[in-house]
Amino acid sequence: MKEKLKIRPGAEGFAFLADRQLRPIAPHHHEELEVNLVLTGKATYLFGNRRVPLLASSMIWLFPKQEHVLIDWSHDFSMWVLVFKPDLVERRAGRGDRRILHSDDPGDIFCRQIDSRQVDLLNHVYEGALGEGQDLEFINAALDYALVASWQAFQFSSESIPRTDVHPAVAKAARLISNADSSIGLTDLSHEAGLSPARLSRLFKRQTGISLTAFRQRKCLERFLRLYRTGARYTLIEAALLAGFGSYAQFHRVFSRVMRMNPASYRKNVLAAKPPLSKTPTF
Repeated sequence: MKEKLKIRPGAEGFAFLADRQLRPIAPHHHEELEVNLVLTGKATYLFGNRRVPLLASSMIWLFPKQEHVLIDWSHDFSMWVLVFKPDLVERRAGRGDRRILHSDDPGDIFCRQIDSRQVDLLNHVYEGALGEGQDLEFINAALDYALVASWQAFQFSSESIPRTDVHPAVAKAARLISNADSSIGLTDLSHEAGLSPARLSRLFKRQTGISLTAFRQRKCLERFLRLYRTGARYTLIEAALLAGFGSYAQFHRVFSRVMRMNPASYRKNVLAAKPPLSKTPTF
C-alpha cells in the first residue's frame, strides 16, 4: 500500500522519535527515502518474504518502493525515524557511493549495526532535524546534514545484520492480517495461506519471532486505537468489540500486556489530550 506522508509545507522531510507505543502494522511504502536508527529495545521488520531483526544501534534504509511492515517490537523499543523528500535526495546523493540513494529499490535491504560513537553523534544531529522551536530554514539544513551524516555512518560500518527468508505462507498471512479491516479467523487465514492452522502457527512463531495469535491481537489493538481516537464517542467496550476482540476481558488482558497500562489509564490520557466537549461522553 502506498502511503502519502504528511510533511509540513516547505519542509524537505521530517524527523521524529518513535517510542514503545503501538505502531501501525500495515505493509506500506512511500515516495520518500526513510532511515531508521534504533536506540533501545528490539523489533522486527518484514520485507516481502524476508525478515530483518533490529537491535539497539541498528540502522536500516527504507527505499520508496520497498514495502515494509514492523511486525514486532519490545516494550522498551525506541528509534529515530527520518524521512527525506526526493528533491533533497537529488541534491545530496548525486556523487560517489551516495548515488544509490536515488534508487526506488536497490534490490537489497540496507541494514547494519552502527558504532556507538556514531549513534551518539547522529542522536544530536537528529535532534536538530526534529525542529522543535526552530524555523523551516533551520529544519531543512538539519535534514540536509542528517542525510549525509547517516549515510556516512552507514558506510563506516561493516557489521551487516542477518536477514532470513520466511515461508511464503507466513509472509502471506502477515500481509492478510495487516491489511484486514476486521479480524480474520485462524481457519480462514490458514486456508488463504495454504497451510493447516497448526503448521501455520508453528511456522509463524519460529520465523517471525512473534506468535500468530499475538500478531493478530496487535492488529486488533491498532483498530481499537483508531476507533477510539476518532471522536465518535465509542465506549471502551464498543470500540474493543468492533476492533475484533471476543470479549472485554480478552481486550483488557491484551491491552495491559502490550501497552503497559490498563485501559482505564489510557482512557484518562485520551480525555486529557482532547479539547473540552459540550457533553461528557460515557464509557
